[in-house]
Amino acid sequence: MKALFRLRPEEAIALLFLVPTTYLTVVANVYARRVGALGDRHPGGMARLAAALVFLAFLAAARRLWPRGAWVRGLREVLPFLTCILIYTNLHDTIGFVNPHDIHYTLAALDEELFGVQPCVWAERFVTPARTELMQLLYMSFLWIAPSTSLILLLQRRWREFRAATMAVLVCFYLGYFLYVMFPAAPPRLVFVYDFTRSLEGYPRVFSALSARAFTLLPVDSRAAFPSLHAAVSLVALIHAWRHARRWFWVLLPFAVGLWLSTIYLRHHFVVDLIAGWALAPLAVALAPRLDAWWTRRQVALGYAPARGAEVRPAA
Repeated sequence: MKALFRLRPEEAIALLFLVPTTYLTVVANVYARRVGALGDRHPGGMARLAAALVFLAFLAAARRLWPRGAWVRGLREVLPFLTCILIYTNLHDTIGFVNPHDIHYTLAALDEELFGVQPCVWAERFVTPARTELMQLLYMSFLWIAPSTSLILLLQRRWREFRAATMAVLVCFYLGYFLYVMFPAAPPRLVFVYDFTRSLEGYPRVFSALSARAFTLLPVDSRAAFPSLHAAVSLVALIHAWRHARRWFWVLLPFAVGLWLSTIYLRHHFVVDLIAGWALAPLAVALAPRLDAWWTRRQVALGYAPARGAEVRPAA
């Protein structure tokens, strides 16, 4: 346990998720190939894991060879985001193996109760190729929205604020991953596949085509819809932008709102997924500094160097 505190808290949590999800990803792929009819459960999944292991081995070697190298320290700062992506793709493979009790029909019933219609099906009336391209662009913007506030603070070398924003985003991701496993839910595009009458086709070789190619990498039985981490993490980024980079908040706000709308238009989430995501965000923002402070106190007590920007708070 003492050796565990050599790691940062986000690295320890990542390890907690990464080991079992990697094991189950391998099991899922082996099972799918034995069954035969299923084919590869997640195309490229094994290659992705191998590449990640090579990268982690390289980083471990670089820390030993060049412990004071600025580029090595920079890699360690961004590695948690890359690990989050790896765990997310692993979860798509493994949720069905861990918990087969789906709740997406309950979520659909809640949406029906709240709105009198299924919002994703109702939104079909607005479908045009141009709107689809816009919505695909907004949906894909999550890739830069999630780390954006942290990266701005990192470039400004505001280490304490960078640490606070990064920890909040990562804690939000991992809380969401835990809830994915506890409450497996397929997205509306799979639940209502026979209810949709209009195709979300955009223009050739633009954003919709790129998004379609990306979604071919996901298994057809995806169960990572509740809560919406697109809603949760983007709200966390907004909260810390409001606190520490107010001008960036106003730039980020329309993209975040557009992202939330795109999840309904593109049939990726129920509205109750978004509501759960918005509720998760302030919980992550409140929990992250407490977790970081507790971990930092333990590291200092054991003689280990805490993360740059970590605040040492006295125990309550």
